[in-house]
Amino acid sequence: MKHFQIVDHKKSVIADNLTDNCKMCLSHCDFEGKQIDECPEYGGKRKQGLRITNASTCFLCCDETKTTKLFRQKIEALSYAVPDLKIPITEIRSEEQKKVNRLVHNLTSINAHNIQEIYDLVPQEILAQNWRKQLEFIKEEINKDIDKAALTFLRIAKHNTHMRSEFSIYRKIERDDNIELDSRIHKLRNVLLNTLHTFFSDFSKRKIYVDVDEFYYKVKFDYETIQVALYHLIENAAKYALANTTIYITASENENEVNLKFQMISAHIKPEESENILKEGVSGEMARKMNMQGDGIGMWRINQMMEINEGSLETEFGPINESKMGFDFSHNIFTLKFAKYYPQQRI
Repeated sequence: MKHFQIVDHKKSVIADNLTDNCKMCLSHCDFEGKQIDECPEYGGKRKQGLRITNASTCFLCCDETKTTKLFRQKIEALSYAVPDLKIPITEIRSEEQKKVNRLVHNLTSINAHNIQEIYDLVPQEILAQNWRKQLEFIKEEINKDIDKAALTFLRIAKHNTHMRSEFSIYRKIERDDNIELDSRIHKLRNVLLNTLHTFFSDFSKRKIYVDVDEFYYKVKFDYETIQVALYHLIENAAKYALANTTIYITASENENEVNLKFQMISAHIKPEESENILKEGVSGEMARKMNMQGDGIGMWRINQMMEINEGSLETEFGPINESKMGFDFSHNIFTLKFAKYYPQQRI
């Protein structure tokens, strides 16, 4: 087992796996390489040393080098490699910071939406002026328009679902490379409706009717990540489907898959765009023209969530069949394809 610490000229730690015992050795180390007879961490003989240059300070301790000369060559090579080590480590830190920044940005935005929903229902100035009788004033404002209160509840529920999806993505996908899924058997229709109902106000506002077929398929997947996929797919439908139309959601099966199909008249995707629409950061031209595109991660995220659950997203974009107010619409189909669950047979 090797133990080392690499510090650059600015005293920034580039790499470090020292134990407390190793740190004690480092504090007493003033030589570039020699053998110690009794290692406080493992016992027995090891070689250790400290090499200080204008660019870095490198401490190394190992039990694999036969001679002190070879050890000194090893720590010298390590010190020479410091500039090359700093580049990927800096890139990794930068990428991790981007993930954290994206999470914070998204959560801040969602939280702002929730706050706005609350104060649209009960104005903040009313609560501030009458803080001793807040409960009575809240009841009064709700009773003035029960429908408005109910729709506000649904919108807040939708925002909370989005917030939960952001946490799920970061915890399960972006925080480290080891994706840990909690795959269980779920009733597909129930999972769909758990997300769909939170978009009721969005569809109602645009007079879009959502027709969900009756089906009873059970599928094995990680609930949180599939909910993320459903959230983004339904959100896209709510934004890009043509007003005063119907979205049809059906399910079917074949030998290997259960397919959840969304059929709608929605923003046209050109044939040359269809190949890239599942890539991160890509939005269709019509979505951009509508000025409703986000960060171009919706379709990419759906496909990503399906793939880690051993499924896939299949898209079928039709030709233009309707144009309204300068926007083109097509008959489009989005299919979530789940691997079929085969319960273990009892013998």
